[in-house]
Amino acid sequence: MDSPVTEPQASAKRLLNEDTTLHPPKPPKKNKTEKISNTIPIMRGKFKQRWLTKHSSLIKRSDTASGMMVSCNVHAETRALGQVQSCLEKYVHELFPQHSLTWERLEGPLEIEGEEQEQETHGVKNKDKRFQAVDAACGGLVFYRFRIDIPPTQFLYKLIDHMTQQSKEDRQQIQMNLRHCARWIPLDFICTATTERIVRCFERALKVHFPPDIDPNTTVAIVTEIRNNISLDKQTIIQLIAPLIPPQLKIDLKHPTRVIFVTVFKSVCGLSVLENYYEKKKFNLASLLNE
Repeated sequence: MDSPVTEPQASAKRLLNEDTTLHPPKPPKKNKTEKISNTIPIMRGKFKQRWLTKHSSLIKRSDTASGMMVSCNVHAETRALGQVQSCLEKYVHELFPQHSLTWERLEGPLEIEGEEQEQETHGVKNKDKRFQAVDAACGGLVFYRFRIDIPPTQFLYKLIDHMTQQSKEDRQQIQMNLRHCARWIPLDFICTATTERIVRCFERALKVHFPPDIDPNTTVAIVTEIRNNISLDKQTIIQLIAPLIPPQLKIDLKHPTRVIFVTVFKSVCGLSVLENYYEKKKFNLASLLNE
């Protein structure tokens, strides 16, 4: 025969039931190793070592370096890298069939540790590359170095004109093929991210884009972007470049004829003089193709 339940035992049982109702047991934690990523990390591991040239290689040949910088979502760099590569390889043959390679091998030992061995290993293969993927050292950013005789700005202007003239269905297909890419910024001039080298780099750009007989009605503006660099700030760059602009030109920050675009990513500075920067949606191809 069961023994009767005493009052203290009944009270304890009621408290236990109430506590279970108010504070249900927590579900077991998921194992972090079970999480599956939808893309390969671009900033580390074998992918970076195999597919990306070292960031410092841009400094080694900075006097002749140029390329295309493309922004994307963070953690989508590997997908954007492939989409940019396919786009560049496709349209360089369609829009510039007479282009030629400009890559020249340096004589003597290389200053960058490990690069000589890499070039010897992939020597013949790398010589035929028209575009070289370089480590941008920043999340949400990919960079392709141009190894052809076409300036990146000229390439992008013609690419935008070609894409925007397509039918609505073709534009949607192009947008799908570039869905992980956002802004395409051409960089005609590249240098080390130091004040002295930035000034010298802009002096080269002045000779090309601001000749003595330039239209006095031309207006300019300076746009700067800095990523992964703490030694420079936007105000410093503006103070370096502004005194070198021809004095007869006016400053227009809202609707400039030409934008002096300066971007710093880690130890590299890229510079271009862009026309219709704001009219072209800051060179955001997705926005341009939606129009």
